[in-house]
Amino acid sequence: MPDRETARIVICAPAMFPSYFADDLQGKCALCQQRVRFRPHVPERRVLICLQCFLVHAEPGTRCEILGEAVQELAMLGVVVPEC
Repeated sequence: MPDRETARIVICAPAMFPSYFADDLQGKCALCQQRVRFRPHVPERRVLICLQCFLVHAEPGTRCEILGEAVQELAMLGVVVPEC
């Protein structure tokens, strides 16, 4: 797993998407200013980018890191995240 302190952006779900966790936090996408939701364990001083902006602006083949805490939460929901 890459060092979590090296990731500068966090890909977030739009706030209008359903939330699976009651403790989600909200912020704004740095590109489109749309409201986004993210998990409380996201490190501070990160740039929040909504999923839609990431899909529009990412280069083909771009990958993003998934924090260990997020992988554990996804596993609780039955989502298996393959290792990079």
